[in-house]
Amino acid sequence: MKLFNTNIDLINRWTRKNLSGLFLTNLIVIVMVLLNNAGYFRPYLFLGINVIIFVTLILSIILLDSRSRTMFLISVFFWIFSCLLKIVKVDVWAERSAIYAFQSMFLGIILTTFNK
Repeated sequence: MKLFNTNIDLINRWTRKNLSGLFLTNLIVIVMVLLNNAGYFRPYLFLGINVIIFVTLILSIILLDSRSRTMFLISVFFWIFSCLLKIVKVDVWAERSAIYAFQSMFLGIILTTFNK
């Protein structure tokens, strides 16, 4: 129970520290999803779900101070999710999840390469 309380305290401190980044990241993602659904940039700029996920990953690096370890954990999550979707025969979303895994792995490698 003590370990659980320690982790909750750690999460609470991180949330207080990054509250403005969380708010701004969520606001930008919501606006991008709404613009995608409205087709606002459609003739000039394709703002699809792949672009939205990639921008969200980049925003998490900039606004939430995510590091390479976080990007690799996100990549593992997307790989596991992709495998589960492939098992239940949802092939389109399995392929998209694999793309998200590679995007987050790419950002993790970039962060690892340029880590000071």
